[in-house]
Amino acid sequence: MSHLSSLLRPASFRGVPFQVNGADLGVGRRVQVHEYPQRDQPWVEDLGRATREMSFDGFLIGTDYVDQANQLLAALETAGAATLVHPWLGSMQVCLSAPARVRFDSGLGMATVSMSFVESGELAFPNPTSSTQAASRLTADGLASAAVADFSQSFTVTGFQSFVSSAAQGQLSTMLGFLGAGQIAQVLGTATTTANLITQAASFISNPAMLGQTLLNAFGLSGAAGSVAAWSSVVKLISGTASSNAMQPPSVNQVTRNDTPSRRQTNLNTGAVYGLGRQLLLAQAVGISSLVGTEQDNAQAGVTQPQAVIQQVTQDAMLAVRDTLLSALDAEMRLCGDATFDALQEARSAVYADLTGRAQSAARLTTWTPLETMPMLAIAYELYFDATRDAEILFRNGIRHPGMTPPIPLSVLAA
Repeated sequence: MSHLSSLLRPASFRGVPFQVNGADLGVGRRVQVHEYPQRDQPWVEDLGRATREMSFDGFLIGTDYVDQANQLLAALETAGAATLVHPWLGSMQVCLSAPARVRFDSGLGMATVSMSFVESGELAFPNPTSSTQAASRLTADGLASAAVADFSQSFTVTGFQSFVSSAAQGQLSTMLGFLGAGQIAQVLGTATTTANLITQAASFISNPAMLGQTLLNAFGLSGAAGSVAAWSSVVKLISGTASSNAMQPPSVNQVTRNDTPSRRQTNLNTGAVYGLGRQLLLAQAVGISSLVGTEQDNAQAGVTQPQAVIQQVTQDAMLAVRDTLLSALDAEMRLCGDATFDALQEARSAVYADLTGRAQSAARLTTWTPLETMPMLAIAYELYFDATRDAEILFRNGIRHPGMTPPIPLSVLAA
């Protein structure tokens, strides 16, 4: 008994005191695992901190241990959250998560109460707000669906000569081969699956709806989610790829009155294949744009800590991403079908509202010139009262000798 007493520390619940000698605490994060067709790795979405759970035994010792136990039991049976004070966990609002168990020991003159709690949040009713990031993601889904719908209406090989199907397969292979090479393949995760994707697409050549859905799955966000950094660069890369000459239909002879129906359909199929590819890329760019400027975004792809922290996305960078994506969407509006045109307009409005609004609170760049040659550490302290931010200025301006920074205009974050 004396050994136990030396290990006990005071605690209380709802103002009723007791003693403890430890605690079992459960902590972590809540996650949602998203799995995609034809993807070996999932995308894990972080939903926030998990509710903390704690359990421990409370000891009530003394000649009046029964009265002490009854007071604690009354506190535990009272409705609502209350304050728990624990020597190691601190003070917090909690609710009892399971019925407490009490054990009386007359020989030791002690009662032991086993308790389990969960932290209690505040009752807060939702306020009607507009989430511009969610709106961008919704319009991205709408754009992808509209692109597949327009493709299904214009693309067909059924009822035509065999060279129509062969030509369509050739255009598919060419387009997917381009997307399976270079940096865009690393972003979309198609670098190692292009051959299988071409084979799979060819098997659905007579079913435009399934063919369109297959390409939609292949261009899914799961590949890009693996980068987790440089979303700004990802949006620019995808937008630039969609607008590149390689994603335009190859030159074909202008359709004339003398062309056969098969020749006309071949030309329609070619335009439909490349149009679907561009529009699915743009749909991904629209969705990813909602992550630009967030804590997950870094201005430079492939940076490592601590550089990743200092390469934050500035207001000018966010607006540059916005303008690049809007230009690509505008260009596609001049080429697409009716359903996709409406979806592109909605996506354009959502992207403009989202990035323009969030850029207002982003860090802004300004120009500052030292009065004389100074060490970068002194400049960082002069600007921010924090000498550890010297690397931020160093990398942004490409200074070669941080110990002797000349009096030249430096691009720095506004304090």
